[in-house]
Amino acid sequence: MRFHKFTLLLIFCFSGFLENVEAKADSEFSLLVHFRKYSHHNPFQKGTPYQKKVPAIRVDERTALALLKPGEVPLFAEIHPEESAGRKAYFQKVDLDTGIGIVLLPENYGRSKKVSPIAILEEGVRTQGVCSSFFTNFEWGSLEFSKSILPLSKLSRKENQDGARSFLFSGKKVCGFTDGTWNAGADLLRRFYQSRFSSLSPFPHPGFSAEGSLTPAEEDYYFPKGSVGAVVSEVLPGIGPMHNLFPGDAVLSVNGTPVASKQRQVLYDILLSKNGSYLNSGEWVTLSLYRDGRKREIRYQLKPYNEDSFLIPESSDKIAPKYIIAGGLLFTELTHTYLKEYGEKYKSASDRKLVYLAESYSKKLHPERSRIVLLSRAFPDEKNRAYQEFQDLILESVNDKVVDSVEGLKAAISENKDEFLIFRFSGNKLAVFDKSELKSLDERIKSLYSLDSLDNIR
Repeated sequence: MRFHKFTLLLIFCFSGFLENVEAKADSEFSLLVHFRKYSHHNPFQKGTPYQKKVPAIRVDERTALALLKPGEVPLFAEIHPEESAGRKAYFQKVDLDTGIGIVLLPENYGRSKKVSPIAILEEGVRTQGVCSSFFTNFEWGSLEFSKSILPLSKLSRKENQDGARSFLFSGKKVCGFTDGTWNAGADLLRRFYQSRFSSLSPFPHPGFSAEGSLTPAEEDYYFPKGSVGAVVSEVLPGIGPMHNLFPGDAVLSVNGTPVASKQRQVLYDILLSKNGSYLNSGEWVTLSLYRDGRKREIRYQLKPYNEDSFLIPESSDKIAPKYIIAGGLLFTELTHTYLKEYGEKYKSASDRKLVYLAESYSKKLHPERSRIVLLSRAFPDEKNRAYQEFQDLILESVNDKVVDSVEGLKAAISENKDEFLIFRFSGNKLAVFDKSELKSLDERIKSLYSLDSLDNIR
């Protein structure tokens, strides 16, 4: 009798396993996605094309959700690339920080012999029901290679090192997806799909970081007697309320709900959700603060994470790094990716001043600059021979006009009416060009080095 019970249990478990495998095989399919990798040291180059397969699921007749690596910008995708006429599909929207993409499928995709069925996204509470095994705990965290703050479940051990992603299935339901460190629920996929006609990511960032581990003496200093909460440690430019919220502000309540805890998780819970539902980007929140012995309130709109306003972002642009060539000097903007192209030991291989700036001021605002412009390289020519050693120097000004970005540099050159162009670099080093000779020098450089363009500013 025991043998029969054990056999029935094995059959039941195995049939459940087969059902999951079958569901995954039916609902999930692969897209061959095409990308282009650009050099931040040599942004004038066209970039190296590459491609890789990513998992996708169909969510309606013409739309699929794809899982990319955060930060990757896709060009297009191919469906069934093994066929001689692999059909192209294009991305309607990609959240670069979370790596979720919305793909528009070809019009005749539904008539294909290999068409995948429309996936069913699980609804309801993730800690109950068919998907509960994937969500044994809950916390606010960030996916691998991402900065967005999301409701996630952390795995007990890391399953891969490269953040490879796959969808999570239970029966015929899509429970969410995993990156090997975190499990994300189907509600995130649904929220992103519902935002497909908006240019914004639906996932808001608090806009600031908070410190919860305070000593009793620090609590007495930051909070009024009998109160507790979180202390702001950093406000992110372009995301948080930079001009109304400051490091050292004590957050007492959010939308009238007391924080009443030192835990950052509690703060995120009342800041990014309301009445059991998650807030989306664009919604307004009100913070009650304690600053300099006085209580005050600020109200601001939640925004998704992005680095557009950072002085030194991770990358220069969503596609190719911005650049301009003048006098054979190649100028671009300082980014973390620029430094990392020096290799794994970039902190010792690259200029120490640039490393210091990247580590200390990346998430800061500058009163005069939106970006730091530097000289990446000099294309050798007898007219710029004296400036070959200026590599990685920061460009301060052109004819005493402060350079705030590559766009600003192009404007400073084109609008200048002086006889000479004087580039002033860090260390008070100068590069001087006769404007009457500059145009012919640039054309010679462009021809000699087979450059398509002297800049990519549009």
